[in-house]
Amino acid sequence: MTDLEAIKNPEPEISKSKYELTLAEFPIFILSKRPQKDIKAITYEDTISGRDNLPVTREWKVVPDAEYGFGTASTFETLYDLFQIWKENSFSSQFINFGSIYNLLKKRGQTSLGRQQYNQIIRDLNCLVGIRITAKNAFWDNGQQAYVDMTFHLFDHLDLYKEKPNGQAILPLTRIKASDVLFGSIKKNSLLTADFDSRFFHSLTPIEQRLALYLSKVLKTKKTYSREMLKLAEQIPIQSQQAKHTKQELKKACNGLIEKKFKLLDRYEFKKASDNQTELIVFYRQGAPAVRQLKTPTKHPKETFQIDCLVEDILEVCQDEGSINFYKKVARLMPTQTIYRAISEVKETSALDGVKKSKGSIFTHLIKKYAAEQHIEF
Repeated sequence: MTDLEAIKNPEPEISKSKYELTLAEFPIFILSKRPQKDIKAITYEDTISGRDNLPVTREWKVVPDAEYGFGTASTFETLYDLFQIWKENSFSSQFINFGSIYNLLKKRGQTSLGRQQYNQIIRDLNCLVGIRITAKNAFWDNGQQAYVDMTFHLFDHLDLYKEKPNGQAILPLTRIKASDVLFGSIKKNSLLTADFDSRFFHSLTPIEQRLALYLSKVLKTKKTYSREMLKLAEQIPIQSQQAKHTKQELKKACNGLIEKKFKLLDRYEFKKASDNQTELIVFYRQGAPAVRQLKTPTKHPKETFQIDCLVEDILEVCQDEGSINFYKKVARLMPTQTIYRAISEVKETSALDGVKKSKGSIFTHLIKKYAAEQHIEF
């Protein structure tokens, strides 16, 4: 393509994916095509350096639904797609209105709806309602400055409105309700912004998908990141009986991400830890970290990250890099709900015929208006 052709036919902008931060790190599903009935629970445990560099043991346990069992690779994709639909509505409600089963299949690039595909999505949705998670020290409450133990469901209930008692016809009111825990996390802006869209995500294998989300989190602020190979396999999870098979699966996933041009991963290697026994996998980031790490400790370690996420969301709509300093100020001073309210109104206003103002100027006008109403000075 020539420079002139590139100007006339620009590539479509990448719609950045959104996913809950903690769910990007801990395992939820068995990444196979078929349900696994012999596994009673998915468990994961590790130790991290917490506040004042004290060791913190984190525990994560997922119990399957009594009828539908664990989620599969398909359930993972369905959860991801629900998040993207939720993002399109600015996470404004606890309900995710996904329209129809067909709409979820279209998110994966599938256009044919057979009984098998239909039943799989129904199973996925019911699994998402039924699985239970018990987390010890996996959630950090920045407001309370404390770790939180929780037992919770991801979703409370599923509403499938039908035209007839029998059959597959689903009305547009079809929706699923996020639990108070999941919605509360979203409203606190505990969101991962991944630098890829749904099309790229669905081009990956299940393990590549999990790894892409995980690396989007850990490489956001680091040039390199190392992890015990077997512990990382537990986090994904990779169900291999022998370490050599685990290594092969990780190699395949890493090579797949690089071949498919996953933006963050430049290269990787395996090496021995200082004990000369534990095998590590080291990831090398492509390009400079998006967020600079602070050289001095801060009282609110997540504050900078939350501001950066908000700025990314504002820029995604306004497309005005020249106003980034103003947007940082907005993200720092304005309530999160007010910012997303303004973003939503910008989208609605821009969709109207005859509106000539730029999205950036509309957003600035709304923010200044709401700031005056809430007695917030810039």
